[in-house]
Amino acid sequence: MKTSLALILFLFSTTLLLSQSPKERPDLFIDCQINCDWIYIKQEIQFVNYMQNRQEADIYVLATRQSTGAGGREIQLAFIGNNEFSDIRDTIIYFTDPNATDAIEREQFVQELKKGLLQFLIQTPMIDRIAYNIESKEGEEENNNNEVDDPWNNWVFNIGGRGWLNGEATFSGVDLTGRFNASRVTDKHKFRFSTFYNYEKSTFKLSSGDESFFIRNYEANFLYVRSLSPNWSVGFRANTGSSTFGNTDITTTAKPAIEYNVYPYSEASTRRFSFNYAIGPEYSNYTDTTIFNQVAETRMRHGLDIEFNQTQKWGNISIDFGVQQYLHDLALYNAYINPNIEWQIFKGLSLDIGGFASFVGDRINIAKSEISDEDILLQIRQLDTDFTYFTYFGLNYRFGSKFNNYVNPRF
Repeated sequence: MKTSLALILFLFSTTLLLSQSPKERPDLFIDCQINCDWIYIKQEIQFVNYMQNRQEADIYVLATRQSTGAGGREIQLAFIGNNEFSDIRDTIIYFTDPNATDAIEREQFVQELKKGLLQFLIQTPMIDRIAYNIESKEGEEENNNNEVDDPWNNWVFNIGGRGWLNGEATFSGVDLTGRFNASRVTDKHKFRFSTFYNYEKSTFKLSSGDESFFIRNYEANFLYVRSLSPNWSVGFRANTGSSTFGNTDITTTAKPAIEYNVYPYSEASTRRFSFNYAIGPEYSNYTDTTIFNQVAETRMRHGLDIEFNQTQKWGNISIDFGVQQYLHDLALYNAYINPNIEWQIFKGLSLDIGGFASFVGDRINIAKSEISDEDILLQIRQLDTDFTYFTYFGLNYRFGSKFNNYVNPRF
């Protein structure tokens, strides 16, 4: 009896000692600002504990992205250590191919994530279970610069369209859209050209007969930006188009612009604080005479746009503010503000709030002729207004198990 009791006490004390030993698997929290396939990630990386809350994690990973000139993405993984890993900070940047499928992108994400986690794993008992080898590449010449033999010279083109039909006994509709884009982006220059055409027709069977309504929109945009320094850039923007909704047969603008970013552009995926100023002429030829008795006019207009974005482990905040004004009549201007906040207040409690508000005092394109009730209800013609706004908010609190390791895709 005494022997059995001693054995039980020995096993119990051994369990306590083991529970106080260094953690075998680190606790990981991934703040995924991109499209993460969680099932695949957890199936491929099973040597960590996936946490529900960042405050309880040993390793915090912030995943963000930016679009590249070729249509792919620049992915940035920022690794921040907590607790016994608090002295570790690292960032991995990699690029995805514009033609990569979701399967390729998720495989590349897991591969880069494993690279970043290695420096944490070697500080745990797991180091004794890590095996690695380095494969040499024979016959491959070392390239000491970033020049690539590209027959397209960094130009990328996209052409496409879509359309759909819908209807029932008393209604039929058709919607057709076509687009073409061309771009060339390097570290010094950025060219972008795009065109867009949309045609919509809705037909209603009324007691007085069939009634059809049309919306047509066309626009073409050109942008050129020249990088001057890590914080400064200049450029030129031009666009032309027509809109039955906006009462314009043709409208054309051309505006040079200058922009200053407080932070280097290389940090734009995690923080940005930029000031953009543009000025130039706007020509409009209207479908109907406007409320200012104009059928065509050319006006000078300038504008300032301020953008602030911050993405950190506590969440992200963005505030866009802008003002545009006609120079021939300074009373004709509009101003807007667009704040958005995603904030994890404390463990388990998160706040999501934002919206858009605008003072509108520069719609010189509004038709003078009376607009029918049908046009108003179907939003076929633009109306004058003094303001526009929308808002949203959400609050979420989560409690329970702090672990999130298991994957069960059934049903």
